[in-house]
Amino acid sequence: MRISELPVNVHVRLWGSFISRIAASAVFPFIALYLTETISKTFAGLFLSFTVLISFILNIIAGYICDRLPRKKLLVSLSYLDSVFLCLMAVGVILDEIVLFIASFLGSLTATTLKRPAMRALVQDSATPENRKLIYQLDYWLINLSMAIGAAIGGLLYHDYKGLLFTILGITTFLVAIVYHIFIKETREFISQKVHENIFRDLLHSYIEVSKNKPFVILVLGGIFIMTAELSTSSYIAVRLAETFKTVTLFNFEVTGVRMFSLINIINTLTVVSCTFLVAKIVAKSSLKKIMIFGLSIYGIGYTVLVSANVWWLIVAAILLATIGELIYAPIKNAEELDLIPADKRGAYGAFSNLGFNGADLLSKAGIILGAYLNPLAMSVVMAVIVSLGAFFMLYSLFDHKPHPKVNE
Repeated sequence: MRISELPVNVHVRLWGSFISRIAASAVFPFIALYLTETISKTFAGLFLSFTVLISFILNIIAGYICDRLPRKKLLVSLSYLDSVFLCLMAVGVILDEIVLFIASFLGSLTATTLKRPAMRALVQDSATPENRKLIYQLDYWLINLSMAIGAAIGGLLYHDYKGLLFTILGITTFLVAIVYHIFIKETREFISQKVHENIFRDLLHSYIEVSKNKPFVILVLGGIFIMTAELSTSSYIAVRLAETFKTVTLFNFEVTGVRMFSLINIINTLTVVSCTFLVAKIVAKSSLKKIMIFGLSIYGIGYTVLVSANVWWLIVAAILLATIGELIYAPIKNAEELDLIPADKRGAYGAFSNLGFNGADLLSKAGIILGAYLNPLAMSVVMAVIVSLGAFFMLYSLFDHKPHPKVNE
């Protein structure tokens, strides 16, 4: 199947998110810097930690309402609301009204988190066994490309054009909401009936139902371990390189530990953008299970080496290996995961799956603490064990213990 043959809903959602993510990636990485410049580093740290907790709670609520409201209406209304809050953030920046900026940021965070499961479910509703692998390859490619473009734009414009950046973000979100409004077709018109009259009991019931799907829970657990390796790049690995990497000169350019960390991210992004579809074409006719084992293996080897490597060429080789492994396994995992998710519970399942990121983030941060007591080689052994466990859980849930969920319409 070709990209042009994908359903309209998929094209509108993926390309709309691509545009929105470019604008967001040009702004949101600098929120901490803006709050530090405007108030203080302490406030920025405490406030952003608070938003992580808020996002966690909102994510649970978002999955619940996504299964009980029409997808399109939820996505469009929250996208319009998000654009209003983003424009108010721009006003706060231009007028130097920090209270307005913070309040609007929290409003935007709420709208964005609540609409995320609906965005994910709209794609899942349009996916078929024939097209879903291509959908997730395209989605993976667009996410990385948009973040790279957005970061470049933000880096160029942030210092001198803060107000303009936030204004562009608000206007872009509004225009994308209009596109969603006009072109997306509703995939879920009906509203699910509550099992319990008490909304809190009903919400709890939704996630208890998810937790009974053992293969899915095992998949999320495996994803936590696998994702820990990638997130460790910006935690333990970044700290270690800053402390122990000996500066080298490459092509008359001095590479410090911090710059080596930046180079890792650049190589990762460029490899994803340039090789996603090439790798997909090469492995297209291979057995899904065998090629996923191969992808997870080289992913694990890459990050295991990266944890302790201190020679520039070995670091480059390790991140290339890890990225190619991710290009192989990630689209397969996302596509095969759909077989574990009942169509009428995609919101709750998506929200439950998103909690895996919080677990992986927590584990990767714990790596910094553990690294204070273990040398880099020992940390590589720990990473190898973590990735191996993750690979085992992921493969078991997707290929060895896959149920056939019923749809309760």
